[in-house]
Amino acid sequence: MRLQLIAAFAVIASAAVAQAQVDDAESGAGTLDSELALYADDDATTVVTTLVNADVRLPVPVIVDAHALVDAVSSASVDVVSAATPRWTETRVELGVRAQARFAGLDGDLGYLTSGENDWRSHGVTFGVGRDLADDNTTLRAGYGYTANRIGRARDPVFERALSVHSAELSVAQVLGRSTLGSLAYTGQVSDGYHASPYRYVMTTSGAAAAETHPTDRARHALTARVLHALGPVTTLDASYRVYVDGWGVSSHTAQLALTRELGAALDVRLRARGYYQGAADFYRESYAAPMRYMSADRELSTFWDAGGGVKLAWYGDAVEIGVKIDGSYYRFLDFARLAGRVAVVTGGGITWRW
Repeated sequence: MRLQLIAAFAVIASAAVAQAQVDDAESGAGTLDSELALYADDDATTVVTTLVNADVRLPVPVIVDAHALVDAVSSASVDVVSAATPRWTETRVELGVRAQARFAGLDGDLGYLTSGENDWRSHGVTFGVGRDLADDNTTLRAGYGYTANRIGRARDPVFERALSVHSAELSVAQVLGRSTLGSLAYTGQVSDGYHASPYRYVMTTSGAAAAETHPTDRARHALTARVLHALGPVTTLDASYRVYVDGWGVSSHTAQLALTRELGAALDVRLRARGYYQGAADFYRESYAAPMRYMSADRELSTFWDAGGGVKLAWYGDAVEIGVKIDGSYYRFLDFARLAGRVAVVTGGGITWRW
């Protein structure tokens, strides 16, 4: 089993993985990743995602990484049709940079992220710190992030709303045996401001139309447990379960299971399955008899479940890695009359170059 795969799951956050490599990497060493993915569903939505990520170790014990992500979206979903809007297309651009260092026995990272599209702009900062204990068998980590969002409306220069988000994470990763690693992570988030969509309108049974209105504050809590277990020298099992609740009455459960197996000295195959179930928000209704203080036409706040899975092949060379994948999912909406279900497929591939 490749040691870097085991080490990657020994900590809950990807930032901590890179921080652990700060002392090991030589000055100037780095990686360059390039990925391309295509999402398509039977609700007339396609998304083409391009991602480029690079990191380099500086002459001082610091690793700096930066990424650029571009989403090209085209949609004529039932949300668009119900709003009497033709098919729309837009491009979202995300840029991020992060510095990671080891100091005084701690692993720390500081990052900045910005993204924008024609009617949305956001800026965010993140900070995290981790520490290894018990002869590196235990890893503790804490993180914080803040994002400021400005929401607009296409072809409406007067409309502007704000949304601020504070996020925090506490996690512990523990070596449970020679072949087993476990982790437990709590994630909390508090947001304040405009949560609705400026394009969605709610129709009452009397025929009146009103703009979607959501509460201005939302508190979210999630707890994730994860176990990685080596089933012999060439096979690894990765299982996780996540429970989520928030102040709007939404609760959800997510279970994932993945099996990675070496097919040869330089080839891996990974099989993945995922299941999700969510209960609706307290104020969500499939239809409203009369206007209410809070009303939503957002299917993501309804009761629904989804199930899916996929396969990924990865080839490892001395300095180059190549991976391809395909995933499929089926969504079933239990109280959203305009769309009973949806089938989505994601295909993609990527190349990593190390020096």
